[in-house]
Amino acid sequence: MARPKSVFTEELAARARADLAALGRSDLAMKLRAIASAAKYPEEQVADILGVAAETIWRWGVAYSKDGVAGLQAKPKKARGSKLTAAQKEEVLSWVDESRTPKGKHVHWTLEKLRQAAISEFGVALSVNAIWAWLRKEGRKPKVPRPRHYEADAQAQEGFKKN
Repeated sequence: MARPKSVFTEELAARARADLAALGRSDLAMKLRAIASAAKYPEEQVADILGVAAETIWRWGVAYSKDGVAGLQAKPKKARGSKLTAAQKEEVLSWVDESRTPKGKHVHWTLEKLRQAAISEFGVALSVNAIWAWLRKEGRKPKVPRPRHYEADAQAQEGFKKN
């Protein structure tokens, strides 16, 4: 995108300073300081000081000249949709509730096993974190076997169980 002549004028800088005085310290304040500074110093120098690209300083200036402070505020981002359909989610939840694989075999589900099953059954790759968060949201936990110490004496445990 070809950049037109500089948008950084003393008038724009004065507007930025006035808005900055009302804000205090924030990301928005940093952007306004950058706009005010770019009227006196080269955009590249301001960008180097702030650790951003010169193109970013220019975009902030254009957004501010067009929409004022509202143009510099972060826009809300749309949540990403689920990779699984509602029917697929219900099926996976039934696997977890029944401790069965899609083929009906008994299994102790781990997050990684669920991930692999979703790939093989639906062709959908989910992250382990996404599966964990989704199961927690649904109020489910994969059932896992009780951990056992590597030095445990199996015979002593069996004798204890009988008492």
